[in-house]
Amino acid sequence: MKGVACNMIKYACKNTEELGILVEKAMCNIMDVTFNTKRKYDSLPKDVYDDINSTVGPELKRMKMNHVGNMNMKYDFVDDDGKTMSVKTIMSGNKICPQSIGQCSFRSFNNKTGLKLESKNDFKKYFMDNKNAMLKQYLYNCICCDKMVVYKFQSGFIYIIDKCGEVEFASNLHFDTSKTIKDWNESNTVYVEYDDKRLSLGEIQIHNNRDCIKFRFNVDSLVDMIRNNYIKNVNVDVYSLKTKYYFNVDNKRDLMPRNKLCFPSFNYIGSKMKLLDYISETVKNYTGKEYGEISGFADICSGTGVVAFDVLKGNCKKILTNDIQHYAYTVSSVWTTKNIDIVKIENIILEINDMIKDVDIPKYDKTSPYFIYNNYTEAGPDGRMYLSMKNGYRIDKVRHEITRLQSESLVNSVEYNLLLKILLYAVAGVSNIASVYGAYLKNYKACALKDLVLDAGLISSLVKTDDIDHVAKNMNIVDLLECDDLSRYEVVYIDPPYVANRGYHDNYHLLETISRYDYPSIKGKTGLRESGIKSKFCSKREAASEFKNVLEKIKSNYIFISYSSESVVSKDNMISMMTDAGWKDIMCCEKEYQRFKSNRNSEDLQQKKIIEYIFCGKRLL
Repeated sequence: MKGVACNMIKYACKNTEELGILVEKAMCNIMDVTFNTKRKYDSLPKDVYDDINSTVGPELKRMKMNHVGNMNMKYDFVDDDGKTMSVKTIMSGNKICPQSIGQCSFRSFNNKTGLKLESKNDFKKYFMDNKNAMLKQYLYNCICCDKMVVYKFQSGFIYIIDKCGEVEFASNLHFDTSKTIKDWNESNTVYVEYDDKRLSLGEIQIHNNRDCIKFRFNVDSLVDMIRNNYIKNVNVDVYSLKTKYYFNVDNKRDLMPRNKLCFPSFNYIGSKMKLLDYISETVKNYTGKEYGEISGFADICSGTGVVAFDVLKGNCKKILTNDIQHYAYTVSSVWTTKNIDIVKIENIILEINDMIKDVDIPKYDKTSPYFIYNNYTEAGPDGRMYLSMKNGYRIDKVRHEITRLQSESLVNSVEYNLLLKILLYAVAGVSNIASVYGAYLKNYKACALKDLVLDAGLISSLVKTDDIDHVAKNMNIVDLLECDDLSRYEVVYIDPPYVANRGYHDNYHLLETISRYDYPSIKGKTGLRESGIKSKFCSKREAASEFKNVLEKIKSNYIFISYSSESVVSKDNMISMMTDAGWKDIMCCEKEYQRFKSNRNSEDLQQKKIIEYIFCGKRLL
């Protein structure tokens, strides 16, 4: 989306990270080198790309550098001689961040600088007592690459900053701050003085409610210092774009395509991913309402939450999700940016990835706290091959770190669940299984040998709104209904398990253990949890009575039950139980559907189609 005002073209963009990635991709195209990422990204708008190409394209083509921006390096490009280049993209404003120490946690700052500061107040005192040394360190880290390209779109400039030797600073530089240590709460502006000039050099921030130390340089002040030779052995060239470009964060939810999940979906038994249109059409036809017109929607067997999330994307403002499995509760508990400090979480993920990047696998020790490594890799005596040894150990390290962050109140409950959610999806991407965790493969498949990495990019797909009332529960349905009859929700949707053999508690036991991290007693060749939570809906003997109990307790206006022709309870029995429970105008919709295949090489391929029922009913309230 774009609009033109005077000489400025306006574009909507997700965030600064996305803009930076698109700029790097454009530079790769101009230099005719590989864009080093397997993730799919859009491209810069053509007029922006053409402007960059015509302005600095000739200079970029002479560089011919290789892209490494997806490899968690201190630089984004490197040539065959080892010359490095970083890329800074300013969406709006005038600030750029130094490498490494420009934005990091308190602990990480200590590790990277070798300091042993014990508190934020210690940092403030140290900074004020050592302004010159500290600010020169920040300057060194800002100009640490051989070349830095800064895109200042809003002003219509591109800066190319080159080192031509060891960086030195003029002796008459003087640094000052806008606040004394007594007045310094969170933000403090830093000034540089030389000759008769006093320039705002940047801003340092120490957040009270976040574990983060930030420093941002005013890029124009840097350029002025370089031009006046107060930063020596550094050159700067300024290129003028044909126009100015204003990129702003667009929070409009309707720009997000419907039926597109905010996170990748598991290959999940009974997933309704391919049936979302069928479900939404059924709800609309029966209630006469779109999702956005429904006053409340409760999905009480939510699984990974694909249906409830589709309802949220359809503009329903009040949603309840519930699942008895903890991993399912975790992945369906965080869909919006509400109560999340995005920058903090992104920094945490970067630090975690850095922490697990190069790990030395320990010797097996049954008393060690590395439960996944000991029990679900070849390291343990049972030799289970769910994960490579490195990835099993990485998972334990990440899980311990997430627990630490929670115990030290460095993340709130929503941020904690978000980190767990991102970890679970990372685990799913490197698991050595056919599709479910009931068994592992005898040989490692290619994806299982890849390194476990948490994907911070997933955060950008969270719905950016604060007006959603989303309650997530981790309860047995009957227990949930004992304390809430769900009358606050106009629609209740139920998608219960319906297979009578091994249930979700066994098929996804490893995800459950990682989510809970409760060091459970395990059994058998595949390491199943001994106390796995089993649903009565999967029992031929108990399913009917469980349905009867649930149907009687729900007091919503409408009920919709997704079920299967392979189910434990028959179609006729379901209609009969709904009638006995007081539901009116009962209707059963049917759709032919391809059943879940746990293994593409199995005999499951012989039975391709089943009937997906949706039972509809209403209460006359």
